[in-house]
Amino acid sequence: MAYTLPRSALYAFQLPQELLAALQPRQLVIPTSHPLHPANRQPSTAEQAQDEEEAPLPDTRPPGGGAYTCALTGASFSTLDGLKQHYRTDWYRYNVKLKLQGKKTPVSEQEFNRLIENLTESISGSEASTASDAEASTSTSSDSDNGGANLTRLLRKQHLVSSSSPANQGDEEDDLDVLTAGPRTALQWFETPGVPPPDTQYGIHRAALPRAGARKRPFPGQEEGQAVLQELKELQLGEPEPQAQTGEGGGEEERKWTLLMFGGGHFAGMVVSLRPKLVKSSKKGSKEKEREVVVLHKKTFHRYTTRRKQGGSQGANDSANGKAKSAGAQIRRYNEAMLNDEVRALLDSWSDEIRSSELVFLRCSKNNYKTFFGYSDDAPLQKGDPRIRGYGFPTKRPVSPSPLVLAFLTINELMRAFTELTRFKTSHLTAEALAQLDADYLASIAPPPSRPSPASTPAPQQQQQQQQKAPAAPKLSKEEELERDRWSRLVEMVKKGRVEALSTFLDKYGPELESGHDGNGSVPWGTLPAFVPEAKTAPTLLHLAAASGQAAVVRFLLSPPYSLSPVLHETHLPPHTVRPIPTPYEVASDRATRNEFRFAAFRDPARCDWLGSGIGGARVPGGLDEEKEREKERKEEEKRAKLRERQRERDEAEAARRAVEEEAARQAREKEEERRRLLVPLHASGPQRLGGGAPAPIRERQQAGLSEEQKMRIQREERARAAEARLKRLGG
Repeated sequence: MAYTLPRSALYAFQLPQELLAALQPRQLVIPTSHPLHPANRQPSTAEQAQDEEEAPLPDTRPPGGGAYTCALTGASFSTLDGLKQHYRTDWYRYNVKLKLQGKKTPVSEQEFNRLIENLTESISGSEASTASDAEASTSTSSDSDNGGANLTRLLRKQHLVSSSSPANQGDEEDDLDVLTAGPRTALQWFETPGVPPPDTQYGIHRAALPRAGARKRPFPGQEEGQAVLQELKELQLGEPEPQAQTGEGGGEEERKWTLLMFGGGHFAGMVVSLRPKLVKSSKKGSKEKEREVVVLHKKTFHRYTTRRKQGGSQGANDSANGKAKSAGAQIRRYNEAMLNDEVRALLDSWSDEIRSSELVFLRCSKNNYKTFFGYSDDAPLQKGDPRIRGYGFPTKRPVSPSPLVLAFLTINELMRAFTELTRFKTSHLTAEALAQLDADYLASIAPPPSRPSPASTPAPQQQQQQQQKAPAAPKLSKEEELERDRWSRLVEMVKKGRVEALSTFLDKYGPELESGHDGNGSVPWGTLPAFVPEAKTAPTLLHLAAASGQAAVVRFLLSPPYSLSPVLHETHLPPHTVRPIPTPYEVASDRATRNEFRFAAFRDPARCDWLGSGIGGARVPGGLDEEKEREKERKEEEKRAKLRERQRERDEAEAARRAVEEEAARQAREKEEERRRLLVPLHASGPQRLGGGAPAPIRERQQAGLSEEQKMRIQREERARAAEARLKRLGG
């Protein structure tokens, strides 16, 4: 079967030259006010030490003369050269690192030496001698270089630098440059400023590039994006020739990939050429050419190795719980061994193709590494090969387990993975959306605020000024507290559907709440004040009752004397509203509550714009006659009652039928038991007299409780057996 690439998609290794020339790596935009902006960063350890070394040192000697003192470590020196040498020691650099991280300083020289001695290797360049000879206690520049590795190991051990940063370099500065270069994702994104279409971004999987996909640590700053772009340009292929076979013609060396998937007893492998060929379109009447993928080799295997309905392979289960002794376990172990042998034999037969492949993509669990690596010295795949990598996105099972599926369909997942890796992604995000993404990323990596040092602690006067600037909570009067308490009680009654208590409460406090809420009538009665927590989601009492599913409260509030308006007032809308706020009818939680609005619309159609969908509309679909609706509900209820009665009658008839059947079965069982009980004495062991049977007392006990008919039947059987015995004896 021929596989074609999507016509509308861009092939990553045959991009148009105009697009390739316009590509620029997308960079993270850091505002100047952000703490990670280069202008706001603190100097690195090495830069700070160098600056302090090159800067003119202040005269820190005491007034009477004597020693030069380091302000950080407190070490004293008699000469200025001794202080300069001190700035090159690991001891000083370690204290600088602690200072930058906000840790407690200084660490004494004895404590620092003890930390170094606890490492596996001793440090050779930062040991001090005695306090009396301060100049001799400092290390030279070369000694410091030799001991820098130990200092780096100590900093990594205490998590003061990243473990992935190279030793003897500016670790913290390098890490910060990588961090501020942008989020490390599986895709590298590019932009084309000034080239149509606008607001378009392009991306490619890093795993599809040999060098970029093999880098564990990206380049700092803009170097990573430029390196990926340069490698993408180097990997471009020429335009495919119509019906040209891969590797023929131009003399260019064939480029290929190997794709492997293994798991759950399924294996699929494919060697594919990166140079597609142009073929005639399969669509009737189309003159356009299609790119067809050239598959050099493909193979699939499937064996029963997974424990059904339990998950996991048999080998994994044996490692965790010991070897099972069932027949299924034996079969699965055998199939695992055979599958490993088949995969290894296939890899060996493809060894030349795999070794010449540009990249090798492998999807398998770590438990299955032994299938591909280490089984022989000349295996085509070896651990540590930079060409081997994962796909970088989720994949499905490689092979269909159904034997009815044709062989060429079993590598569909491999073809999907190949298409995903080689497709040049396209995204359309506006400048505002990209800026928001950058802001979200910067918020996630922003360093935590450092603790203020004692010198930066505000003075008592400044603290008082800050406290005075902070807005104080408003103090409520007794009337305001009473009003808030009444509104809280009113909201609670509405939510719980207490109509009688609500009526009594409004008759008593309704006028006061209405006048206290808004005396000039600009806000309609029933609007919740801003200090009520429920006002954020329910502007009015009708909203609150409808959302709570209290149909009786809705009916009460829509009826006189209150007759609350079911439409939205202009004061209910916050400024700059983008989408309309729902009306009380729209937030109703059940049918009974919605019907109350429709009943009110039928009773008083001129009250408001019931059907309107604008600001002054209630958005009620239409009026509903309450009497007809109640009659309809009554008829439906009667219909449901009749159905329930019929169902009850059917259940009773079914129960009676089952009772009759059970009674008949019980009588049949009793008759069978009686028959068996009567036959037992006739076959009892012991002497049997001709014509006599058992002695009278025994016979009477056996026949106790029998009817006359049953006794006569037993006697006839006894006489018949006696006659048979006489005839047998005479005949003998």
